[in-house]
Amino acid sequence: MRYRSEDIENLLNQLRIEEVVGDVIELKKSGANYKGLCPFHPDTTPSFSVSPTKNICKCFVCGAGGNAIKFYSMYYKISYEEAIEELAKKYNISIKEYKRNFAKENENEKYYKIMEDAHRYYQDNIFENNGRIALEYLNKRGVNPKIIRENQLGYALNEWSSLYDYLVVKGHKKEDIIELGLAKNGEKGVYDTFRNRIIFPIYSIGGKVIAFGGRTLENNKEVPKYINSPDTPIFKKGKNLYGIKDKGNILKKKNYSLLMEGYMDVLSAHCYGFDVALASLGTAFTYEQGELLKKYTNNIIMSLDMDNAGQMATERTALILKNLGFNIRVLKLENAKDPDEFLKNFGKEAFLKAVKNSLEIFDFLYEMYSKEYDLSNIMSKEKFIDRFKEFFKNVESTLERSLYLDKLSKYTGIEKKLLQETLVDNNIYQKKEERKEFFLEKEKEKTSSVSILEEMTVELIFSQIDFYKYFSDKNIESSFVKKIFYFFEEVNENKNINFLKEFKEFIERENFTEEEKNKLFIMQYRALDYTDNKKKQELLKEIFKSWFIKEIKDINMQMKNLKFSLEVKKIEICLYSDISFEELLEKYKNFRGILSEYNIL
Repeated sequence: MRYRSEDIENLLNQLRIEEVVGDVIELKKSGANYKGLCPFHPDTTPSFSVSPTKNICKCFVCGAGGNAIKFYSMYYKISYEEAIEELAKKYNISIKEYKRNFAKENENEKYYKIMEDAHRYYQDNIFENNGRIALEYLNKRGVNPKIIRENQLGYALNEWSSLYDYLVVKGHKKEDIIELGLAKNGEKGVYDTFRNRIIFPIYSIGGKVIAFGGRTLENNKEVPKYINSPDTPIFKKGKNLYGIKDKGNILKKKNYSLLMEGYMDVLSAHCYGFDVALASLGTAFTYEQGELLKKYTNNIIMSLDMDNAGQMATERTALILKNLGFNIRVLKLENAKDPDEFLKNFGKEAFLKAVKNSLEIFDFLYEMYSKEYDLSNIMSKEKFIDRFKEFFKNVESTLERSLYLDKLSKYTGIEKKLLQETLVDNNIYQKKEERKEFFLEKEKEKTSSVSILEEMTVELIFSQIDFYKYFSDKNIESSFVKKIFYFFEEVNENKNINFLKEFKEFIERENFTEEEKNKLFIMQYRALDYTDNKKKQELLKEIFKSWFIKEIKDINMQMKNLKFSLEVKKIEICLYSDISFEELLEKYKNFRGILSEYNIL
């Protein structure tokens, strides 16, 4: 039997060691700990200590002890794995046996190696002459060389393909480099994704580099300030947190975390001694990130940006955290847009004072909602109360709900019984499993339309390989479709190869799963229906247009420049009229020209 390390850690987090030990020996309270007679040697005075806060036990005479699993296996003289299984059953904690997928692990090792080499390259750059611009910028932001080394920051040169060229020389394959989001295919060939940017490495819980974030050094407001690695075979944005590397024990010891928004916020916090600061990765906070945090602490102090978007993000994130059972407080940082700016302007003592004066999440929401409604108006007051429905839907504890109702009744002058009816009795709490499904479904909705578009594109190219030229530069998100695109590229470069023979070999070579093979078969089968050339050309136009609109929306999310938005908007409006494919290609050429002008390509 084998169990995942994260499942074992989850088991230990849910077990109460004083309960596991107390089942076999009599324990008595001694301050914050418990004491009893050691079961592993003849003991006449209580020498066996159990620490609930540290989640360990130890005999100060014979030295026996450890975590709850170790104690259980020693006491019952069974293996560690058997102890895991028995404790999970005994205390009804879900834990899954698993079989290692060595083929997948070996596949991932090549990706880890590429990321390691890329990281080393970025790190070397920052202390070279070419990296002086990065050092000067970081110095102005109060980040010294010690912090740079401790956080292993790097610098991406202001060159077209320097990282890509370096990795190819190191023996890495073009398709693997692109799949990891380190480089992209463009009209002028392959180019680096990160250029003239400070590089923030993102680590797995095991300490491996799995992605990067990049902060531009361009003095150009039209260039996106931050870009991040896309989802890859070894990285999923919604499952990791920036700054968590080597912080597990610190978070457990201090038993709280500061949750921030950006890389620089976390770095600044670390500079000022707040080593429990973490951040999400260029995306909205996810349920899975909350579950990751839950392994280390139940207490969160939120310190997101102070603008409207930041306050809305605080509300969304708080609902996830509350559903997971966290105790939440929110910082109010006056006269600063984010924690980084506040720390630079006012220092550590002012930040500590803000922590001391932080609001419990309910009080924060009450203050936030109060600004939106006129509480002297009955209809408005009713809507104000309704705003708390989502919050109460995520509060599991009956006692906690009752205390929040007491507060709301006191603040508003409305009887607790009426509030109870609206916010509790007719507003059923969603269990963690149900709520998790709700949040995950939201994430799926965001990606499903993209997946459909990518797979429709594959079917279209299957019907006519020449169409690949119109989609070769697209930012494919699905690793499944990425693999197929590598094949299309090979075929496109060598027109004389036998398509069916090469494709069959390609499928076997890439180790597609049975499910993926079946999907490929269906795609090829559907492509056979694309016999009407007129319909095929119409479909080409519609799929190309869909990609075009997606690119415009994606870039608009990154850009905050009015002039740029207006230029792109003019093009976007034309896409919703009936234009020919040739006109569509011309519009796309103009769009790419604008991106080049604003130094985005």
